[in-house]
Amino acid sequence: MKKNADRFLTATYCDDIRQESGNKLSLMGCYQGELIVSKVPVALPKLCVYASVWTPKEQPFKSLIIRIVQGDDVELARIELPEAGLAEAAQIRDETATKNAVSTAIAFAPFVIEKSTSLRLVATTEEGEIIVPRLLIKVAPGQTLAAPPTLRSAPPKARAAKKKPVKVKAASAASKRSR
Repeated sequence: MKKNADRFLTATYCDDIRQESGNKLSLMGCYQGELIVSKVPVALPKLCVYASVWTPKEQPFKSLIIRIVQGDDVELARIELPEAGLAEAAQIRDETATKNAVSTAIAFAPFVIEKSTSLRLVATTEEGEIIVPRLLIKVAPGQTLAAPPTLRSAPPKARAAKKKPVKVKAASAASKRSR
């Protein structure tokens, strides 16, 4: 039997994620498989990823790491959920639910694009990896290289560290829900 066969991962790439009243999230400017820019390099003010990892309620996660990878191997963000957080997420609030989810929102601000590339979300569980389709980042055909973007709002130290993984505290970044 295939590992993680009954589990799945969803990702929505968008320009912004906003917390609304009534415990709602609004995802603004959602991308549908590709993000196209007119020139490179370019600095987007923000790029967000809303991720949910689903598992059957009878098969709670024993370990869970969520990563965002650029290209083939550049890890931009990594969230390692502690065992205590996974045990809490396994508690079913709705007895009619068949699945549990662990969800998180990740924001990169600014997000610098230097060339055509891709982003992918990867969840690693005790049973192996779950991967969703990539967000392709493309430069519009016939466009030329522009002058480097200016990042007036970001200090030089932050720009130099943009390729290092972002460490996110799982307790504040992850939420749970049942379905």
